[in-house]
Amino acid sequence: MIIERDARVVPPRYPDRDVRRRMGDALGKADEADLLAAYLWVQEVSIGREACTQLRRQRDALRRNLEKLEKLRSDSHFRGRTWDFTRAELDLVFDEFIKTVNDELDLIGRCLEQASLAFEELSTLPEEDLSTRYAPGRVDSPLNTIAEQWDEIAPSTDRFEAMNQWALAEADRLEAVDDRRNLFAQSQESYSLRRIQGFDGKDFELLIAWLTQRDGMKVIRQHGGTGDRGADVISQTPDGRRVVVQCKQTSRAAKHMVTSTNVQTFNGTARLEHKADIALMVTNGTFSEPARDFANDHAIHLIGATELERWATWGDSLYEVVGLSQGSSSEAAAA
Repeated sequence: MIIERDARVVPPRYPDRDVRRRMGDALGKADEADLLAAYLWVQEVSIGREACTQLRRQRDALRRNLEKLEKLRSDSHFRGRTWDFTRAELDLVFDEFIKTVNDELDLIGRCLEQASLAFEELSTLPEEDLSTRYAPGRVDSPLNTIAEQWDEIAPSTDRFEAMNQWALAEADRLEAVDDRRNLFAQSQESYSLRRIQGFDGKDFELLIAWLTQRDGMKVIRQHGGTGDRGADVISQTPDGRRVVVQCKQTSRAAKHMVTSTNVQTFNGTARLEHKADIALMVTNGTFSEPARDFANDHAIHLIGATELERWATWGDSLYEVVGLSQGSSSEAAAA
């Protein structure tokens, strides 16, 4: 190969005689295929290196975001802004967000590992002539593997941004909920657990009836009595669903536990005797684990002290507390 001295690219000067000889021999034997193969290899290495660098940057950016999340989550000023149960809800948002970031990190880690191995293979000068690597019909370049890994994590940025927007919206929503709860807690309509603990059974039932009315339901029975067959309060939602409630009030709220037997007894009458669409047990104490398991298996909604505080003290609706769809009166008319 003849290289003109005024060409745009010329070999450097090699003071070492052996180097000059070997380079001269190589250039003298090189043809257009050799030059194209060398150019392809250099470009593949360059593109592969750039892709691996981007993968590392993506991974490092997610790691920094994860560190910020963990720091924000533990920040005493941030956590001191909200009440305990709102913080618990915020923790669920953080948990979901952090899980998503960790899932993305796992994905990027796997892709980066595969891409790094492929780049190591790509950047190692092969023992055979370079033109052999790029012979017609060969499509197994390690660069293809790197590109596949990059394509797999490419949507990661969009997924993270979508999750970030969701988390910000949830934080804003919970802040508004917290403000509303605090305002309600200062009103005359709020009943603290300590105050409720001083109620007798009838007053407790009247409170539950009033709470259903506050949430837009029509009260059919305000309290139980002889022959109530386990239905202390009966109300009706605006869309026509019948809510049958059994109340378990105690002055020993911290120690009182409603058992599975209690729930099973209520289950035997709520729907069969009282035609309940929604069966609900309410206590200012707690439910045993077997009681909760049975209730879950038989679609009975349970409100213990924690849920009752949300309902009576902080003003969350029954729909929110037990996860009921609110429905509408138009649905009842259509039915």
